[in-house]
Amino acid sequence: MISNVVNYYDILEVHQEVSTEEIRRSFRTLIKKYHPDIHSQNKHWAESKTKIIIQAYKTLSDTTTREQYDRLHGHHLQKNRTRRPTKGSHTQTKDDDIRAQVRLILNDLLNGHARKAIEKYEQLLKDYDSVEFLLHLKHRDYIDCKFLLAEAYEKLGQYEVAIELYEYLCERGKDTHHRHHLLAEVKERIRNIYCRKLTRSAPPEKALGYYEKVLRLKLDKSESAFIYKKMAECYFELEDYENAQIHLNTAVSLKPNIQGLNKIKAKLKQQVPNFAI
Repeated sequence: MISNVVNYYDILEVHQEVSTEEIRRSFRTLIKKYHPDIHSQNKHWAESKTKIIIQAYKTLSDTTTREQYDRLHGHHLQKNRTRRPTKGSHTQTKDDDIRAQVRLILNDLLNGHARKAIEKYEQLLKDYDSVEFLLHLKHRDYIDCKFLLAEAYEKLGQYEVAIELYEYLCERGKDTHHRHHLLAEVKERIRNIYCRKLTRSAPPEKALGYYEKVLRLKLDKSESAFIYKKMAECYFELEDYENAQIHLNTAVSLKPNIQGLNKIKAKLKQQVPNFAI
């Protein structure tokens, strides 16, 4: 089918009429841009990206293989670019449009255009009731797109949206078929958003809900102790001194010398008779 033809000219970001020298120049630029060492957080995606760039370059930089490629695929590529929607092709046209928009969003994210990517993403959600990226991207690109989109929302201070996307990735990361190397990074970002952003301006009862979600990430003992101490402080603000004591005891059992212990202990001693920890 036409949609399955790999357009090596598009991959190298050149026109079909360009010279071999221009192809070589574009190849060098793209290899530097997508080198795995530059994209350490998305190394597997970068390796896949450079692999297809190299494949495209090897085909188009050699006169013989380029001529063969043009004969085999040139007509279909051109037809794919210029075709018009016909009667009965509405579904295909819709899918093509969504796929094209999703690719633009991913490209904007990869090039650091966070605000532009979000604007396109939100417009896409308005234009179509339900858009599942997995249907329009290769698996690795799908995971990268979700991660980079969450990162974009985080950078723009839209933490509630960012956390929803990160938690989605965290849940998918439990599947052995998904990107385990991103799971630790995603968990860290979830923890940081909840603990450093959302809880700071939240009332104690809402902050407790955030801290409970952080505990589900299965943190190490030191991090868990910090969360339990913060929960003890929230319960103290709510004048629920019993739960404050219970959570503080849990924190101390995980890390006896936890920072800030004396301050909350002193407060509890003023409110709880025979307080001991």
